Amino acid sequence: MNDRPRASDPPDLAEYQRLLALLDERRFEEAQVRGRVLLESADVGRRVAARTHNLICWTYIEGLKRAAPEAVLHGEEAVSLAAAVGEHTLQVQAMFNLASAYYQMGDYPLARSTYREITTLLAADPELVPFGQVIARQGLAQLDMVAGQAESALAHLEAAVLLCEREEPGTILAELHRRRALVLLELDRPQDAAAALTAVDEYAFSPGPRGLWWRTHLGFTRARVELALGRVIQTRPLAINTLALARELGDMPVVAECTCLLASIEWAEGRKEAPRRARLALTHAIESGRRDVVANIRARVKEILGDHL
Repeated sequence: MNDRPRASDPPDLAEYQRLLALLDERRFEEAQVRGRVLLESADVGRRVAARTHNLICWTYIEGLKRAAPEAVLHGEEAVSLAAAVGEHTLQVQAMFNLASAYYQMGDYPLARSTYREITTLLAADPELVPFGQVIARQGLAQLDMVAGQAESALAHLEAAVLLCEREEPGTILAELHRRRALVLLELDRPQDAAAALTAVDEYAFSPGPRGLWWRTHLGFTRARVELALGRVIQTRPLAINTLALARELGDMPVVAECTCLLASIEWAEGRKEAPRRARLALTHAIESGRRDVVANIRARVKEILGDHL
């Protein structure tokens, strides 16, 4: 989550606002450099510093999709500063980013405890972050999946869907249904996973950068469901097209996912290229820096690589 300034904010936020413009243009590394320069400024206030630390944390976890210790450290500093100056909305937004940073670094206990703390804060003041409880449940569901607790993950997601029913924010609801489909696949319920995808509004996201990122995730989810249903012919173009977009965006977890799907197709067809493609998928997973991605890909290519894994 990235905090946008309010009209009541002081004018010294001009440089921070320029950083936000860089994010809109996907110039994430430049935003990081300029953000660090801003933090070194002698006259930067604690409120601006908190927002800048939060922004840099966000650039790692959402912009670059890169697991990094720096994301955790910037996130922790953002939470601490926001709490110190009484910016409680910013504090919770920074906690969401920090929980994601912990997750990407494979520190699942700290990620879970951060999400739990968020739910406590939001129970006391639900208006701090709109649909914050929904997003927290989504995070807890992801942690349950990593822990091999798919039933618990599904319960979190279904509860989150119910919380969305009244106002039905399209982007959040679309992502919840997509995640439900992945959990249902884990529970060996491909028909139910396909039904979950029918509830996804693929036009919920705008055609901008965030919409492109989401479409790669929807693309590989659709491909996984098609493959689980035995529809290999439908799976291949989905995987190939999504792989091309993920490479353009530099989203290595999705690159690994799509490469794994293509390896599975080749294995099902008895092609000799399957083991090479499976090893490539694992290499991409390692390149992502994500323990959860590596574990997932390793489990799915185990049959293909056998003793060579």
